Amino acid sequence: MFLINKFSYNVFILILLFISGASFAEKMDHSQHGDDHDMSKHGGHDTATSSMHIHHEHGSGGFMFEYKFMRMNMKGLLDGTNSTNSNSISAARTGSMTPAPGFDYRMSPTKMTMDMHMFMAMYGINDKTSIMGMLHYLNNEMDMVMHMQMDNGMPMGNMFGSMDTSGIGDTRFDVMYQANHQLTTSLGLSLPTGSINEKITTIMDGTNFSTGAPMPTVVNGPMQAPYSMQLGSGTYDLIPAITYNKNLGLWNVGGQATYTLRMGENDNKYTLGDQLEITAWGTYSVNPNFTLSSRINIFDWGKIDGQSPDINPMLSPAADPDATGGTRVDLLFGVSGHINKYHMLSLEVGAPIHQDLNGPQLKMDTVYAVSYQYIYGE
Repeated sequence: MFLINKFSYNVFILILLFISGASFAEKMDHSQHGDDHDMSKHGGHDTATSSMHIHHEHGSGGFMFEYKFMRMNMKGLLDGTNSTNSNSISAARTGSMTPAPGFDYRMSPTKMTMDMHMFMAMYGINDKTSIMGMLHYLNNEMDMVMHMQMDNGMPMGNMFGSMDTSGIGDTRFDVMYQANHQLTTSLGLSLPTGSINEKITTIMDGTNFSTGAPMPTVVNGPMQAPYSMQLGSGTYDLIPAITYNKNLGLWNVGGQATYTLRMGENDNKYTLGDQLEITAWGTYSVNPNFTLSSRINIFDWGKIDGQSPDINPMLSPAADPDATGGTRVDLLFGVSGHINKYHMLSLEVGAPIHQDLNGPQLKMDTVYAVSYQYIYGE
């Protein structure tokens, strides 16, 4: 697992500045991109598959708009790299708001769906500098199970329910500098426009194992939603990144490293963990309008620092700051097609090939994204 701390952040910044400084000394190719250029040769857009943002030049006055929908499906629990069952970590007894004796949590998540709608616009100020803004709308749904016990510790029955939140997420702005046709550096700032005060009510229903009769409905809430169900970080986050992109005829290869630095503590007395994301890709242009892609994506994110006074860590692992953070490696495949020189559609699907989580924590199952891009005047 990578070490997310101030030292690793400083090393990342030094590497970024060193490479950027070296690139500035290189001779720049200032050739212009005409409106009738061959789309298969433009690696910047061909590598911008559905679930990532590959920074690239637009040229003076160039403009791009993108709408993207991304869904992440999580199912089952991991503690480290080992699977664990909800009934081994959680149990509850009637009339008590604390876990049953011998258990850490009163209930446990079983699966979660996270949907994101992203709207992005990018504009080329000149041939080397572009600006980008992103707005997000999020829908989260988490299914829960509560294993009910009798006073003597014998199982009584399982109760099931769900919780959901939705709304505007954090807003992001980036400035990108195109050092040359292969290298781009950028600096982003995420604004805390997403709510960290979402409330949920979970209605739990189930059947008694012994009698087969319905158990009394249990209503949990209204209460503060767990951390992963909130819509934003609550902090201003600094996001430096560096991207390398190389065209090799019909092939394109490259990589990108992005670091998200959480600055300060939010109003609810906690800070989400810093995040490092590294991705490497390869694409192949089947023809001028159709491209295949594959990539590997590495996420490493730290534990939540602090604790919201309104979120009970004994409620479930999703409410426990210690059950956050980890490392995940995804393998993804995509296709993209140009409708004409202005419009492009993309699809990308993937799944983890490695996960090591500070658990117990829901593990990623699948991820997919579709996007539409309008590209003008590069």
